[in-house]
Amino acid sequence: MRNIYRETFDQIHASEQLREEVMEMSKQEYTTTAKRRAPKATFIAAALVLALAGTALAVASPTLRGWFEQKWAEETGGQMSESQSLVIDSLTQKVGISDTSGEVTVTVDSITVGSSQIWALLDVEGWDFDQDAQYSFNGMRVEIVPDPSDGQHGGAGYGLGSIGFTEYGKCRMLLEFSATISTGNQLNSGDYTLEIDLNDLIRCRTWGAEDEILYEGDWSFSIPLTPESLSPVITIDRVQVPSNQMIWDQTDEEDGGTAEGTEPRPAVATLANLQISATGVSFYCDGLMDRTHATAIMADGTEVEDHGGGGSRMEDGGWYVSFDWPVPLDVTDIVAIRFGNAEIPLN
Repeated sequence: MRNIYRETFDQIHASEQLREEVMEMSKQEYTTTAKRRAPKATFIAAALVLALAGTALAVASPTLRGWFEQKWAEETGGQMSESQSLVIDSLTQKVGISDTSGEVTVTVDSITVGSSQIWALLDVEGWDFDQDAQYSFNGMRVEIVPDPSDGQHGGAGYGLGSIGFTEYGKCRMLLEFSATISTGNQLNSGDYTLEIDLNDLIRCRTWGAEDEILYEGDWSFSIPLTPESLSPVITIDRVQVPSNQMIWDQTDEEDGGTAEGTEPRPAVATLANLQISATGVSFYCDGLMDRTHATAIMADGTEVEDHGGGGSRMEDGGWYVSFDWPVPLDVTDIVAIRFGNAEIPLN
């Protein structure tokens, strides 16, 4: 179990403090696992990181587009372009499904669906919320049916937390779901259903304190992921990039030693089936690829760095790697992708 946490952190970006806190959680065996009700053990670390490193913004009565606009400003310091807003609108669908347990009703207002990411906006009503507090649920199960990985290598992570309140006193929460799908299947193809199970409304506490259970109950949803709009995907069959890893050339000295002055040289990593979509970037690679950030470079010079990702080791020893954009991007406006110091032009 602890090795799973270490391997996952190689592919998911979080602060050192957060890493230490989640690693400490892993020592508690299955206590935290049961609380979050992650569907598979290998997904636990990703789910925890997404839940604990959430990007909730304090906005009043946010819509999904409003949340993305604020997130864009936070990430880039600028305003979202009209073309980008249109991409977000095209990937967003109204849901309006509610479930009531006792006096508390939860409504899935709308969802934005990408190739391997989902953002869902939830409204919670029936409780007297403190607008200075943060809220979530004590138990969560978020799953895609059928399994887009088809039983192959893959994983998923998710987090849920409050981002604001409506004028009617409802608590608005944002669910972020991200999957690593080595089969290349896309969640917005129209073939999948999002299933959500929530248990016990809680008021979130800071580190070192227990969450407070406010209302005991269970809420469940089954939401078809209809293909509202399939954003273009840029595909590069094969590309080689320099790696920060170093290799040494083999020397064949008569005395069996190594030649003096032999210097290491940068390794070259091969990326195959590199795909850039509105919600992320993915590729297959050999073992020489650096575990680093991905950055999208837009036509106006704006740079958007990923906000997390995952990787699955394949049977041949290579990796399938995916990175998620913090907000959906206009693919036609991306001119290059950068991994570490390696920049790959797209036109």
